[in-house]
Amino acid sequence: MSTFGLDNSQNIEKNQSRFHKTRNIWLKYEEKIILAIGIILIAGISFEAGFLQGEKNKKEPVVINKTADSTECAANETANTASANQPTEQSPAQNTTVTETKNCPYVASKNSNKYHLASCQFATKIKPENKVCFSSAEEAQKRGFQGAKCCIK
Repeated sequence: MSTFGLDNSQNIEKNQSRFHKTRNIWLKYEEKIILAIGIILIAGISFEAGFLQGEKNKKEPVVINKTADSTECAANETANTASANQPTEQSPAQNTTVTETKNCPYVASKNSNKYHLASCQFATKIKPENKVCFSSAEEAQKRGFQGAKCCIK
């Protein structure tokens, strides 16, 4: 015989032995292999279905633009905002406080350590009974108040 014939017969025997090994493994673990393949297929289909559902419901993201200064002011004045949302009736004493605010350019709350310009949105939320009036920024600083970053630069 030729060398080609020997090599070919050896390859056939190796292929048959591989086939028998693979067949034995398949017969021994058939149920577990099928179960593993089934789980992988179900997971893949579920992932794809969820992804497609997410793409279908995709919406424009909500973007909130706020400057850093206004967030610091809002954090410092949270106590005053909760009380400012409650409707109250104005008495004559409160009307005089409004006129006093026109005479004082800087205001602060007794409950805070920040002072604001009288025109600042957070200054308008300070309760009249908690409002402290200053004629200058230096006066407010002497009394231990710091300028609010939202309106005092």
